[in-house]
Amino acid sequence: AETISRLQEIIRFDTTNPPGNELPLARYLESALTGEGIPTTLLETSKNRAQVIARIAGDGTKRPVMLLAHMDVVSVERDSWTHEPFGGEIADGYLYGRGAIDDKGMLAANLMTMLIVKRILAETGVSLSRDIVFVATSDEGAGGEHGMGWLVQNRAELLNVEYALNEGGR
Repeated sequence: AETISRLQEIIRFDTTNPPGNELPLARYLESALTGEGIPTTLLETSKNRAQVIARIAGDGTKRPVMLLAHMDVVSVERDSWTHEPFGGEIADGYLYGRGAIDDKGMLAANLMTMLIVKRILAETGVSLSRDIVFVATSDEGAGGEHGMGWLVQNRAELLNVEYALNEGGR
């Protein structure tokens, strides 16, 4: 239920690219992660564009794994939609909304993975052998200059991981 609720909230942010306007969604993600004690960095790359990086620390015996998703979506032809594209509505057993598959569904799954892992670690006292790095980027749909491209150029050290899990492969 929490995953569905968070996905609905994420879909309700209109991050159509261009222009993107991912900053409000980035702030939502930052708040959700820091609210559970997960160290988080929000990087504003340009006006209303941002990346979110969060990390659950492991003991360092293995290199980190990255959970990567983008916050922006492609444009919407509203007349082609049977439900409000940014409504996050549930009807007939389906959740409708722009980005539910590409890529806000993965964004919600990655967010919930971080929250659940943090909760389990707090409950059990177990430690991880590797860091888990959450990355939410802007601008995937228009080339990545304000998203992953910016991170590679300006903050490559944040991307030093052994594995990255990203969209695709379904």
